Amino acid sequence: MGPTYRLATPAVFAAAVVLTVLAALGGVALLGNELSYPFMIAVLAILLVGVLVKETVSNGDPITPGGIVAFTGLLLFVLRPLTVANSMETSPGAIADTRFFSPTLQLAASSALIEALIFFSAFFVVYYYTVAREARRIARGGEDAKALQDDALAGGPAFVDPDTQVRWQRVFNTSVSQAIVVISSVVALGLLVYLVLSSGGIQAYTTGLANRSDFLSGKSFIGLSYIPVQIAIVYNVLARRQKGLEGWNWVNLVAVLVLVVCAGSAGGRGPLIIGVFLPFLILKQVGPKPFRFRTIALIGGVTAVVAMVYSIVIRESTFDNGRSLDRLTQDPLGVLLDRLTSGIETRPFDVLIRLNEVASLPDFVYQWGATYAAVPAWFVPRGLWEDKPFGGGNTWFTSTYVPRFYGVNRVETSLSAIGEAFSNFGIPGVVAVGALLGLVAGLFIRARMRRRGVLGGAIAVVVTPYLFSLIRGDAYQGMSTSIASLVILVLFFWFSTTRKQVTGPVSAPEPLPDETASAAERERALVGAGVAAGAGVAEPRPAAEPRPAVGNGRAFPAGRPAVTWDRDR
Repeated sequence: MGPTYRLATPAVFAAAVVLTVLAALGGVALLGNELSYPFMIAVLAILLVGVLVKETVSNGDPITPGGIVAFTGLLLFVLRPLTVANSMETSPGAIADTRFFSPTLQLAASSALIEALIFFSAFFVVYYYTVAREARRIARGGEDAKALQDDALAGGPAFVDPDTQVRWQRVFNTSVSQAIVVISSVVALGLLVYLVLSSGGIQAYTTGLANRSDFLSGKSFIGLSYIPVQIAIVYNVLARRQKGLEGWNWVNLVAVLVLVVCAGSAGGRGPLIIGVFLPFLILKQVGPKPFRFRTIALIGGVTAVVAMVYSIVIRESTFDNGRSLDRLTQDPLGVLLDRLTSGIETRPFDVLIRLNEVASLPDFVYQWGATYAAVPAWFVPRGLWEDKPFGGGNTWFTSTYVPRFYGVNRVETSLSAIGEAFSNFGIPGVVAVGALLGLVAGLFIRARMRRRGVLGGAIAVVVTPYLFSLIRGDAYQGMSTSIASLVILVLFFWFSTTRKQVTGPVSAPEPLPDETASAAERERALVGAGVAAGAGVAEPRPAAEPRPAVGNGRAFPAGRPAVTWDRDR
């Protein structure tokens, strides 16, 4: 069954969001300070849960750009605020930075929730407008839809000479893409061995990862060597599926083991979640046999437990001399539940409370884009630029307003996309950044990625998980890493494809075979392109058998397949 786009109608959804915002602002104005805080939590919960339900109904699961953003919002701005209200404590940093949740801080927290509501409202208005527009485009069909399907079959976008009607297309080579997987895996393992040896051995390396930013200073790019491995695997699996081959051959499976080792050795939870869990879950969901919702929930729960245990063992136990690890062994369930609701992963809300607290003071100065301007510096190695900034929004906020936590080791807390937008441009910045992220997320909806071939599908699989990082962290880390991943993916595509000429109309899907092909094969290619040999007229094509190219067809109305496939292909 294909998705229903009823809730995607822009006018209906925009009206619902506007009414929600007005009701929330009215409630804050009418209710007392004690009531406004839980009221805002309830409004946010209704909005985000509604989006999760909508995404699950439309796509069969919530592993979509909208679903990932909604889940992130529930974790950071619904679950954490409830925990703060229950414990009456808030901390933008470590335990030593904990403060009583006083009436003044409650007022700042209510303002933080209003900003979160405005951000997510702007995001989903733009996102669902994009979804609805894509749904209408699919429903219209026609030459545009046919050409996109043909491009998906060949693997990449086509370029047509309007005068000669000659069609040029880059067609992928699975042997080259498989070689890229092997090379990237070998390089990543070699760089990991270098990092460990240059650090003084495994024990010294794992101890140093507790303070990753300072420990890997000057070598942080080497710690990101897992990213090309992940991209190469995703691209190779999609390319092999497109060719009708088994996606997960032994080369990809061995590379996954290398990826897990390298990502796990990077010293953070992000590489495991964004570099391994989310992209491969999305890859599975757009394949021929997606997981059921219960399986996704189980895998997600296991991944969350592994990530939290990893953080305690690798980082926190080093800072507190093993006390956190002792608590974990004595009461694992209690520690993990507390970690899920009150751990450093959910602290962006506490940071937003602190930001609104200081923003109410007369001496607060907006950054006016300074934290965003630092993003290009991420791409320059510190060895080439000694005065390179140490970070962006996270660094500015932590060093300025939580200096004890920042310390000499430059340990950062997470400002979040909402906090960074507000600290730069106020409420207009929150609206603009939310809408911009909604526009970006709209580029990765499944209905579109399944019709854009291997390159479009790979971009969506690789970049979509960064929405979690972009919302939770700052632009310096999230935006720069996602841009780097996109550049690497495009380079892989360029190296693993060759330029082929396809004759005939714009919608002709069939690339010409190699020069060494027989005359009969070349004639079949021309006929498939719509040019009958010797006649110049199109011959009728045989009945097509549905075969999804990159996805499983669920994103198309009434189960419409991504492309058509016949035996001559």
